[in-house]
Amino acid sequence: MISSSFFLDILDNPEHNTLENFIIEVEELSNLDFFKRVHLPEDIIAEIESKNQEKEKVSFIISTYCPFFHAKKLHIIYIHDKTNYTKELSDCIRSIQWDIAFYTSKKDQIHTMLDSLVLTTYSFDQFLSKKNPRKIAFIIENQTEWVQTDISNRIELLSSIYLVRDMVNTPASLKYPRKLAEQIMRLPFRNTKVTLMDKKELENKWFGLLLGVSAWSDKDPCVLMFERIIDKNLPTLGLVGKWVTFDAGGLQIKPGDGMLDMKSDMAWAATVVGALLALDSRTNLSSNVVAAIGLTENMLGWSAMKPLDILKSYNGKTVEIWHTDAEGRLVLWDLLGYVEAMYSPESIISVATLTGAVLHALGQNYAGIIWNNQEMIDQILSVHSWMERFWQLPLDTDMIEKTKGEISDIKNVTAWYKAGSSMGAAFLTHFVKNSKLVHLDIAWPAYRTDTFGYFPKWGTGFGVMTLVDFLKKDNSLL
Repeated sequence: MISSSFFLDILDNPEHNTLENFIIEVEELSNLDFFKRVHLPEDIIAEIESKNQEKEKVSFIISTYCPFFHAKKLHIIYIHDKTNYTKELSDCIRSIQWDIAFYTSKKDQIHTMLDSLVLTTYSFDQFLSKKNPRKIAFIIENQTEWVQTDISNRIELLSSIYLVRDMVNTPASLKYPRKLAEQIMRLPFRNTKVTLMDKKELENKWFGLLLGVSAWSDKDPCVLMFERIIDKNLPTLGLVGKWVTFDAGGLQIKPGDGMLDMKSDMAWAATVVGALLALDSRTNLSSNVVAAIGLTENMLGWSAMKPLDILKSYNGKTVEIWHTDAEGRLVLWDLLGYVEAMYSPESIISVATLTGAVLHALGQNYAGIIWNNQEMIDQILSVHSWMERFWQLPLDTDMIEKTKGEISDIKNVTAWYKAGSSMGAAFLTHFVKNSKLVHLDIAWPAYRTDTFGYFPKWGTGFGVMTLVDFLKKDNSLL
């Protein structure tokens, strides 16, 4: 089920191209020396020069049937808005069908161009009877050893994003908790220890909230633990994610349309796995990393948790269930308590497709970042990529106070207070005692209803780049 491959050749000479479409970017309209050197047809040069004469410069793509470095069709693109470069380049690439060769002489933007080329041409075709996998080539001359290593590392990252997209897009009936956990354990982790806690172990350790969510699923829940210990003298960062492989809402069942994207309710936990896999071969991490992923389904039936039930969490606090469809935070609460008790991390990043409210607050193109640890939030915001956009949402003591129960320690919903995304994070405060904590809510950028830049429709792999860049950074604030 898990697949993360794409057809990519890295070439050092355009003469080696064999693909149908050849793309060249015009860096500056006033400098066409390269195109004259490669004998670009005069009518194409004339058309580019005419664009240069226009008062208002705009991005453009010129396509022509012209044998060029063994290709059948030539595409000349120019990106005017450099601040919007990734999106506009991705839009141009998306407009070109079939196999693509991309030529560049710019070694300072390899990541951006490679990202746009590979991520824009993704398709989920595992269930199509007729598959048409696209081939792509990235052509850059005079490759140094440093450039080759950089490209190789980037390909590892992009492969991980493909993996995340495939996991999110796979139907829920093919990725129930234990089956998917076992497939993840077979991924090529070499430096990261991956272990599984089954249902019996979760019962023995009293993961009461996660077990409450899974109570009426016929698929047993489990927890995957990841450990990447670089040096015991380094700080430790914890990652916690909910992996609800399907969320029917429990007894307070979702409406029919509300279930149509619930196979994606495990998207951010998939992002954690993708980031850890991309970093597995890297030796330049500045912190130890431990991660806990809770895999379960939220179904309905006679044994399902009921509204106003009271469950006991791993760290001993009691939770009154005011809504069975607020299950993601229950999974996170047990995991937060366990990770802090077992590893004492300096910081924890809690990550989930947690609330629908974040869509109303930020739309599809932004994820929410929430907590009162401003230094750590600023550090995450400083490394996020242009396409992975985060926006800070408020959290204060009044919000936290409103999460407290009357006949239990905590309620899992305070519906009347609104501010759903912030309140979703406010509940988490009760399950971490000493670690710094930042919560990321990526419910909508992780699973889109339309394309945006190099993000496809459906699973996007949103957040992998941000986590990878953050974990590579000198995290002195951990």
